[in-house]
Amino acid sequence: MRHFTALALIVGLVACGGGSSAPTEPGPAPAPTPTPVPTPTPNPYAAACGVPLPSFDDSYGFGVKVQLEPTVNKKVLNANPLVKNPAYCTAAGMPNRSICNTRPEDVPQRAPCDHYLSGISDTGLPGPNWFEDVDDNGKLVKCGEAGTHCRLKPENQYLLDVLAPGTYVACGGKGSPGTCGGCVLTDDSWGVIHKNPSGLCAPG
Repeated sequence: MRHFTALALIVGLVACGGGSSAPTEPGPAPAPTPTPVPTPTPNPYAAACGVPLPSFDDSYGFGVKVQLEPTVNKKVLNANPLVKNPAYCTAAGMPNRSICNTRPEDVPQRAPCDHYLSGISDTGLPGPNWFEDVDDNGKLVKCGEAGTHCRLKPENQYLLDVLAPGTYVACGGKGSPGTCGGCVLTDDSWGVIHKNPSGLCAPG
């Protein structure tokens, strides 16, 4: 009877899991925490420009004209960003035009709208970067560098002092659509003060 009891006890121990159990499968690894995406800094010029805001897709370069002739051998160029969109021109207060400035000259939104479309120049000021086509074949050199005949005006990035005939180009700066506009000043436009110099620029 004792032998039977001992045998039954051994069998019971084996039946109760005396062998090793299967290893537990590890669970899925936790998903990594996503890196927060920084909130874009709003463009202050866009906010100040208001509605309508010129679309970069409608940017039509810069209109460049002679603003002043301080002497017979010096001209001051002025660049204004242009928009090509009749609906925009009408909404901005300039109806019946297909190409226009960002706003009429006498409204307070004109400056921030111009800054928005022109971007920030390499000087850190709002407005275009200025170049001279030094070989009249598309070799653009920044105004103020050696071999150029143009000088930036530190008080206003939209203005440029020009000291000789040639081709001068304004291009949008950082944060702009990067479009350009130019002015060709011929030899016969030099050496005299004109009554209306704004028409001296041929498109560049």
